[in-house]
Amino acid sequence: MVKKLLFTLAILCLLIPAVACGPAAPPEIKIGCVLSTTGLLGPMGQDMMDAARLAVKEINAAGGVLGKPVKLVEEDDATEAAKCLERVKKMVEIDGIKVLVGGMTSGAAMASGPYVAGKKVVMVSPSATSPAISEQEWKKWVCRTTPDDAFQGKVLAEVVLEGKFTKLATMVQDNPYGVGLEGALVDALKAKGWTGKHVVSIHYDPAKKDYRTELGQIRDQAPDVVLAVTYAEDGIIVFKQALEMGLDKIAWLGCDGNYGPGMFAEPKCAEFMEKAIVAGTRAAGSSGATYDKFAAAYKAEFKKDSSVYCDTVYDAIKLIAQAIEKAGKYDGEAIEKALLGLGKNYDGASGTITFDDKGDRVSGTFEVWKVSKVDGTYKNVQVKIISV
Repeated sequence: MVKKLLFTLAILCLLIPAVACGPAAPPEIKIGCVLSTTGLLGPMGQDMMDAARLAVKEINAAGGVLGKPVKLVEEDDATEAAKCLERVKKMVEIDGIKVLVGGMTSGAAMASGPYVAGKKVVMVSPSATSPAISEQEWKKWVCRTTPDDAFQGKVLAEVVLEGKFTKLATMVQDNPYGVGLEGALVDALKAKGWTGKHVVSIHYDPAKKDYRTELGQIRDQAPDVVLAVTYAEDGIIVFKQALEMGLDKIAWLGCDGNYGPGMFAEPKCAEFMEKAIVAGTRAAGSSGATYDKFAAAYKAEFKKDSSVYCDTVYDAIKLIAQAIEKAGKYDGEAIEKALLGLGKNYDGASGTITFDDKGDRVSGTFEVWKVSKVDGTYKNVQVKIISV
């Protein structure tokens, strides 16, 4: 009788949906990745997606995760916060994703954070730098492999102090990234006892195609230094028009959003950056063995040098894979706990990563850069590396 009962149960498990007899083990481990591979940050996002692909390739070559191959589920948010949330919802509800890399911008992370928290899905941002993200109720579900802009603001403040600038203007995107970095610089200057004045603060729409009005406001206030927080496409227009208006005689500060060769596609933009930007900053990996190994592998795979935030994407994928392995199962809550445990002096391509209890890095390494024309070609040139 017992044998007949066991046989019947076995047959039922074959005939009815698997959920009735327990969930079937997934044939592969899915890691989502939503980046801005088109739109204002398209060139940067494409390089970052390549870094994610490299990390997955290396993980699978080493045996995968939990004995299964890793599948990278790729999505593009076109540098739009609302579209990032839309793509995240698709990955969670259609693809069954429990952990993902994204959002690329601070606005995208802010838009998607409440949703992933509600679904108990882990999101690791490689490039959302707004300090405001740390204060959100849903923060435990959103870790960051990039240091936030409180650190970058300190580096920029040192540039202002060293240059003895006394009249600061800021022209920043009207979003969490732009406003956050502006605030970080101003706060850092106050903390250091700066006696200068913040003469004009402009928050602009990055989708605009003409910034002459905003640039005219800067000219009228006669600052001796200007912080520009832009992405690539809007930054090209801002700097081209600034050159045409003669604003290259003023010192300008750049940032991670306007770093990279994509800015040099417009000759007037490149010319302005060489003449006017006295210093730019970007999150940068150390020059240690881990970074060197990553950079060499990236160049060998894609026939180009890695760019800004490629190392933090790579680290995010590698950390996620290790967290799933440590958790022993593909489950958001288990992955979240394992991920925070792993973020203690982790030797990443972007440097040593240690998370605080909110999943933010407790320190960061930044590059100070300028633009130079080398053998007829404009390039970002490293001035120095600063750890904060």
